[in-house]
Amino acid sequence: MAQYKDSSVSSVKEEIIEQYQMKALIGHGTYGQVKQAYHRLTDTKVAVKILRKVKSSELRIKNEVDIFKTVRHKHIIRLYQVIEKEESVYLIMELATRGHLLAWIRKSSRLCEDEARRLFTQTVSAVHYLHQNKIAHRDLKPNNILLDNEGNIKVSDFGLSTRVTWGQLVTHACGAVLFRPPEMFLLKCHDGCKVDVWSLGILLYFIITGKFPFEGRDAIQVRSQVLKGRYGIPYHLSAKGQNLLCQLLSVDPNQRPNTEQIMEHPWLTPFKECLVCANEPWPNKLDPIILRVMCDMGYHPCDIQRSIKDRTFNEAMGTYLLVKEKQNQTDSSINLKKVPPTVPPCPTPAELSNFRVPIKRRASLPARLTSTLSPEFQSLSVDKQLPHKRGLSATLPAIPLCFLQRDHSASIDPGQDSVVSLGCSFFISSSERFPPEQPHDETITSKVKKRSRWRRVASRIATIFHRICFCMRAPK
Repeated sequence: MAQYKDSSVSSVKEEIIEQYQMKALIGHGTYGQVKQAYHRLTDTKVAVKILRKVKSSELRIKNEVDIFKTVRHKHIIRLYQVIEKEESVYLIMELATRGHLLAWIRKSSRLCEDEARRLFTQTVSAVHYLHQNKIAHRDLKPNNILLDNEGNIKVSDFGLSTRVTWGQLVTHACGAVLFRPPEMFLLKCHDGCKVDVWSLGILLYFIITGKFPFEGRDAIQVRSQVLKGRYGIPYHLSAKGQNLLCQLLSVDPNQRPNTEQIMEHPWLTPFKECLVCANEPWPNKLDPIILRVMCDMGYHPCDIQRSIKDRTFNEAMGTYLLVKEKQNQTDSSINLKKVPPTVPPCPTPAELSNFRVPIKRRASLPARLTSTLSPEFQSLSVDKQLPHKRGLSATLPAIPLCFLQRDHSASIDPGQDSVVSLGCSFFISSSERFPPEQPHDETITSKVKKRSRWRRVASRIATIFHRICFCMRAPK
């Protein structure tokens, strides 16, 4: 399965997949590779798992994507978007900046008991969530346990995972040799959840000692040691920790505890609050601040709502989740810029008496609003290489939206630009669009001058017409 590299990311030729630009290869595995990338609309770093389509892996890819779409937990890596192409499937995922647990522990030899207990508690919380949702991971190992920027656990890689019912036995053996339980080596039907519990025991031993309990030159030696169930007890581990380790590494699967019993073990009591990680709910209502940002990018509110509701993991949903993630990281402080006022339509001569000339403005930048959106979004603009988005429809209900200040050389739609302010939609035709080299304020001023000349001409016409009417004599 995919493994994150220990050293710095290796440079590769950059490629662009829709809104994502691939930067470097950070992991590889039997069925695909993982690249670091960034979302060009929000400049957010992500990890992209690339799964190559071959006949032998179609069902496995479909199963992995299906499971990944349904899980959402604090200590499970997040999925943002799924992009399916003719030859590959791209999984846009959360980027764990500190890499995997294997490299981290090898650098520090081993962890102290309190830190090991914290990381193990977070892992148990994620596995318990999977088992509650009838999912057996079946590939728990340090390579698939990642660490985020704050040093918290993120379980990843569902390539070998399967959906199970209570008591259902699985026949197919899989996973790394060092993590296989005795029943797999005996080629017996096994419980996928009990396999995960055995892997938790191997993982706990590795976190405490920096070594694996069952090692050998080849698979035959490893099999012999696993079937005997003999391993060295870490002397520096407390009695409660040793007791839990012995339960997890029981040769008889019926003697192993389930995840609920593991969570109640006294050794995990100091970090019991880490175990109470409820299922993170999917957003049901759109955040109005995020909606403003995405409307500026060119997304339609109805498309955003539909994608979140149906869990489509398409472009709109992926962008929404990434903006939401960016907002959480910046404590909801995204700055919005005030939109220049739109120019009203040209008045008719009958409306000239009620028409007020707009106040002239200097060609300066518009003032900022005291706001609630992060500085990262001040420079949001639509990339010229991105596919064009549709503007907002004038038939939508009034929504208090606002556009960000952006480059006038980029446009959302080649036919028309949509400007939304105070719940009303105004469309500027292509003939009235502002030239890129001309400032917005100067354009407004020039239009005001033209209308002033029109008012003077209309006034003269009205005066002449008035004089002609008064010069005519009434019939006798």
